[in-house]
Order: sequence, then C-alpha cells, then structure tokens
Amino acid sequence: MLRPIGITEGHYECRSLDETLPIFTDLLAAEIVERTEKQAVVKHPNTAWRLVIHEGGPNAANKPHSNHYCFRVANSKEIPKAHEYIADHKAQYKIKSVTRPHEAHFAYSIYFKEPGGNDLEIEYYNPAAIKQGRKIAVPHWTTPLPEEKFPGRGYVPQAMTHGTLNCDNKETSDQFLANVLGLDIIGGGRVSTYISLPSMGPWYVVVLPTPRRDYLGVNSRFTLQLASAEEVADAHKEFSKTGKPLGIQELWDLQENRRVSFILSDINRNYWEITS
Repeated sequence: MLRPIGITEGHYECRSLDETLPIFTDLLAAEIVERTEKQAVVKHPNTAWRLVIHEGGPNAANKPHSNHYCFRVANSKEIPKAHEYIADHKAQYKIKSVTRPHEAHFAYSIYFKEPGGNDLEIEYYNPAAIKQGRKIAVPHWTTPLPEEKFPGRGYVPQAMTHGTLNCDNKETSDQFLANVLGLDIIGGGRVSTYISLPSMGPWYVVVLPTPRRDYLGVNSRFTLQLASAEEVADAHKEFSKTGKPLGIQELWDLQENRRVSFILSDINRNYWEITS
C-alpha cells in the first residue's frame, strides 16, 4: 500500500489555454503560477493544491459532467449573483451553458460549461452539515478573500474545494483507493465516496459510480506525493510485481527528471501520478 502525504495536483485538459485560463482567473479567482506553450498551473490563494491545465487542441473531447472541479463561496446569496454574472458574460468567455441555481443535500450551486469542454461548479455548502459529521462542510479557508480582490461580480470564490472521478463499482473502488493507494475515505454514503488525506485539510475528491462511462485520458488525473524519491521507486518496483492482481490496469515506466514519478491506471481506469 502507498503511504501518500498529499494529493498535491489535479490535472485538467482543455482545448485552448488562451480560452480556458481567463475562466479560472476572471470567474474563479485563481492565479496563474506557471505557464508554458501547452501547459499552465493555476492555484486559488486559499487552496494548497494546484490545478495543472493541459492544452489538448481543438479535438480534445468533452469531459463528462460528473468529472468537474468545484469552487466554494461563503454565502448562499452569492450563488444567484454568480449565475447572473456568468450568464451575462457567456459570449465574452465563450461559455456554452450555465445552469440555474439548484439545491442538492446541503449544497446550493451552479454549473457552467467552459469552452475547453469541461464543467465547473460554484457552490455554497450549508455549515449545518458539520453537525451531521460532514467533514467537507467546514470552511476551506482561514482568511476569507476580500471582495476588493475580486470586485464587481457579486460573488467571491473562497477556495477550490474538490474534484471528481467516476468508478465502475463503489465497493471495489473503495477497497482499491484505501488499500492500494492509501487514501482516507472521509465520507460519502450509499452512492458517493469522499477521499482525502489528513495533510490536505478539508480538500477532497468525490468518486461516483457511473454506468456507461466515458473513460478519461491521462491529462485528467490526480497527483499523489510520497515522502521521498526512494518510496516512489520502491512503489514502482512493487507494483511491477503485484500490480495486476491488485487491480492496476496500466503501469508506466519510472521517470527521473526534476522529480521521480510514474503514472498508473487504477481499477476504475482512472489515472494517477505518483511522485516525490
């Protein structure tokens, strides 16, 4: 079993960086921290993990609605404001669609489809859920981002809270995530599973069983960090021997560039990068 110390990155494929990056900076309060010709890294000021955005070109596939990233606001009144602002600026940002505000369990949110083929969510999560033991309901920020840092929209995204994945079977998926990847199952229920790590604070990934799935490519993955390069090399060696019986579908070669890493495809055919 891996002993990860963090889920440090999500990976996201779009069609054009020039079209998608303004979605994150202008509508979601994220900042560009790195950029090359075909790849950029964005980060919200209140969120420790980063999102690596890959430019897949004009033929990059639309991603399923159930594979998205979410940003959270502090007040429920901001959700209608977010809907109004984004709907009014659809043409400017080439946004395909925006859902009306809707409630589900403790969440109140909107979704919109950006021109790169991905859905994004802006949500408010009712803190009453904390009393029911939902760890994900706690604020994902220590110091709120003030409105002057994100003026004129009527809403302020306070953090990037989670990403999502699909699975084929919840029971076998949960066993693999916990017993092979070493992730903590922190919640969910009959349908969904929430995974995280203590070092991540409140940030998490939602895993949903999905019939007739559209399987994601390697540019849509999460990065698990281990404590050392030696642990990464040892894990790769072990998975080379035992990976198939454990449910690993693909195991890529060990890479030793700026960091030691490898990529695997899990029992659900989702990709993970294991790195130091």
